[in-house]
Amino acid sequence: MDEEELNKIRKMVANESHALSTPIDFDDLINKGILKHVGKSYYVENLNLLPENIRKKIKNSSKGRYGIKVTFYKETNKMSVLSKKFKQFRD
Repeated sequence: MDEEELNKIRKMVANESHALSTPIDFDDLINKGILKHVGKSYYVENLNLLPENIRKKIKNSSKGRYGIKVTFYKETNKMSVLSKKFKQFRD
């Protein structure tokens, strides 16, 4: 494995870990009309309307009565630690 390939992997890990460790601002997405909050669930009309970093956090999606029901991965401390370790390699 050469240095260029290793740096590419480091950059990918840095960007992905940062995206997964950043909390989702649900209120902002609801206010913009992208996300609907019904009961304990979240719905979206079109997954492509979600920002890329939010789409990466989708754990499960299924067709529901109010649109596409989505559940998200929660941020973890381990991912936050990994993000801090690889901070220097981020875009």
